[in-house]
Amino acid sequence: MASSIEITQILLFIGIGLIAARIFGEIFERLKLSSIVGELLAGILIGGPLFGLIGIDISFFMDAGALQQFSQIGILLLLFIVGLDINVKDLRKIGKQTLTISLTEVSMALVGGFLTGYYLLKFEYQSAIFFGILFTATSIGVTVRTLSSIGKLDTKVGRTLLSVAVFDDFLALILVLVLGGTLFPTPESRPLLKILYLGAFIVGVVIIIPQLLKFVEKRFNVFSRSSTPYFSIGMIFAVLVILAFFAGYLGFSGAIIAFIFGLSIQQNTIIVKEIKETFVKIGEAVFIPLFFFTVGATFQLDWGIFTLANLLIIPLAIGSKALGAFTGTALAGFDLKSSGQVAVGMMPRAEIVIVIAEIGLLNGIFSQEVFSMAILLVLTTVLLTPMALRFVFRQKQKVPSEDEEEQQPEGKKGISE
Repeated sequence: MASSIEITQILLFIGIGLIAARIFGEIFERLKLSSIVGELLAGILIGGPLFGLIGIDISFFMDAGALQQFSQIGILLLLFIVGLDINVKDLRKIGKQTLTISLTEVSMALVGGFLTGYYLLKFEYQSAIFFGILFTATSIGVTVRTLSSIGKLDTKVGRTLLSVAVFDDFLALILVLVLGGTLFPTPESRPLLKILYLGAFIVGVVIIIPQLLKFVEKRFNVFSRSSTPYFSIGMIFAVLVILAFFAGYLGFSGAIIAFIFGLSIQQNTIIVKEIKETFVKIGEAVFIPLFFFTVGATFQLDWGIFTLANLLIIPLAIGSKALGAFTGTALAGFDLKSSGQVAVGMMPRAEIVIVIAEIGLLNGIFSQEVFSMAILLVLTTVLLTPMALRFVFRQKQKVPSEDEEEQQPEGKKGISE
């Protein structure tokens, strides 16, 4: 009977969490802000942290710990969809300017994060290196929306921001996969052996499984003409979660392997056509909002975490990435004004930073305090970016003098108003 009560309570947790996440996400979208902020705030306000701060027990209605395992499906779907969306052909054709900006910016942000972790937070060097990856990722969604609203998306700066942000997230996820798998070997394994395991696993995900899927389709047409409904969706989801299981068993991030898997099968147009729309709908409708709600619900809302050292994480993360973006853009031949605009446009953090923070927390690399500061970094940058972008892209209009206005043709008077 106890297990029955536990199961029914988990269903209640899922229902309340999903309703709160969707409503708050909708509100923030209508405010022209990221729905991710709304989903995080829903977790903080409804999921327990706020009630815990004022001493109210809501364990019957909500338990973030019980939701956490279920919500991990959200992180798998999120990064699998990201992998499907990143165009590998575009990455191959990436321009010299984009490459210069991205490599300069990611390098400086990684160094800035490492120095912050090592000297300010007193991490061991392995954890400090991993902490540095938190500083590297970007969320372009808020920037794109703001630039679109002010008519600056289809400009050289706008297009540069888009391409650099995509490459940044790609580099950040690869860094998590490589460094997470080598800096923190299990006691019974050696770093070199773990690198070999990682290499073999990636070969399987990138080459063997896609070729196997291609062969099965060519031989039996099971994806394009299956006899059972939604065969492709079920099979690819099963492969995804099994890969995540073996990744975790070998000590790698299942979420990053999901991203690699998405990249590896995106060229299989038959499978992608069958699954992508459904995966996006299921992910965006249920699992991804629930994941962000759970992240907010595990936020440590305790005034004790707001120490000077912890709070300095936010300006240092913003500053190191902005400096890297400004330097890289200037090296790529942009003028100072455009370099500043790119630096501001690269400021927001969202889903990838949360994914990295979640991986660090679950693997014992980050403390709960550092995880909460990462969430606060996301909230801060997503809220500040639209205002900052409008400021740096502002255009001063020339106000005509009275003499000039009198000389204007009658039909043109008032245009500058």
